[in-house]
Amino acid sequence: MAKAAEYWHNLYQQSQQVNLQNTQVEYLEVNHELNLPALVNISTAKWLPSPAKGVKRLVLEREGGEKVIRATSIVAYAPNSKFSSHAHPKGEEFFVLSGTFSDEYGDYPAGTYVRNPPGSEHKPFSREGCLIWVKLQQFDPLDKQHIVIDIDKKISNSDNENKSQYLLFSHNEQVEMITTNRDVALPVRWLDKGLEILVIAGEVAIDNIKYQQGQWLRLPANGGHSLMALQNSKLLIKHGHLA
Repeated sequence: MAKAAEYWHNLYQQSQQVNLQNTQVEYLEVNHELNLPALVNISTAKWLPSPAKGVKRLVLEREGGEKVIRATSIVAYAPNSKFSSHAHPKGEEFFVLSGTFSDEYGDYPAGTYVRNPPGSEHKPFSREGCLIWVKLQQFDPLDKQHIVIDIDKKISNSDNENKSQYLLFSHNEQVEMITTNRDVALPVRWLDKGLEILVIAGEVAIDNIKYQQGQWLRLPANGGHSLMALQNSKLLIKHGHLA
């Protein structure tokens, strides 16, 4: 998946060429209606500032200001940038796409998936710079699990020789990482309660329409679509969380 790493590294480098003044978002609605499908081409999305010096965001979905009701973003940290200590009343999850993200509890290199439960606090920073996919304020209040998973060290739970499947979380929602070396049909039941996909590498086909690396998409519950992970793809998938 060398091309996947190169894509996200290049996106990070592009983010560092954008000059933005630090500012807070008072209120923003982007793809906020969960009963509607959504699609963002990350390569052409516009970088927005954050309150922290050296931290920028591409908004995938959002409802609210800095103390958001809900947000999903791609976030770029410049080298030696940081956020002040803050809490996540309804949780935070993130996946490191490039570089190394850190907080006072540890370092999280590219390929790391983390869940910080409701009420958790941390002081995030990056020494070398990093790019992460992050979701805020979307946990079940009863979900108290803190999870840190290095995908490269996790054993696949698939017996299909054409794909590797890594279950990252299973409770009120499922989070999976799928990698393929052939075209593979994915379970239709994943669509029953809504589906969200970040195409990290390769392509995914939904009803024979292809979505490529660097696209994020959301399908509402009961979509009734066909779903295919195409050859040499890497997909971060959440399902069961939109109903």
